[in-house]
Amino acid sequence: MPRIAPADLEGNAVQTSLLARVLGRRPEILKAFAELDAATRFHGRLPAPMKESIRRATAGHVGCEYCVSLGTYEPNPDDRRESLAVAFALMIADDPKEISDAQFDVLREEFDEDEIVELVAYTCFVAIAGELFGATLKLEPAPSEEIEAYQSVLARR
Repeated sequence: MPRIAPADLEGNAVQTSLLARVLGRRPEILKAFAELDAATRFHGRLPAPMKESIRRATAGHVGCEYCVSLGTYEPNPDDRRESLAVAFALMIADDPKEISDAQFDVLREEFDEDEIVELVAYTCFVAIAGELFGATLKLEPAPSEEIEAYQSVLARR
């Protein structure tokens, strides 16, 4: 049981996910987070599947059971950019102060500065922030209907 009772929202399973229902106790925060999530996850120069890999990899690291239930990270050894982005996101989750200039230079070998800003914004503002929210409020794993709806949204992107 989450530490905060979810609000009663109407809509499809993704719009009324447990995360959304808890955030829905403050509709203005839910609206702003949903807009930021959509802007960073499904738009920009980095592919949405890369961002989903980041979300999946950091979910267990941060400790959000709800986020973990939406899908586990499966490394793609043939995609250097994705592997590098995920590794960098995990460094952010560990301790962003420990990221060295040399590690940033490795990131620059595969990403330009605009892409790095997008990568860091998505990782910090949506992926890890949402996972910290879920872990702090002890959101339980999503039910199968919600997982299927989430996977369906991802498949359409």
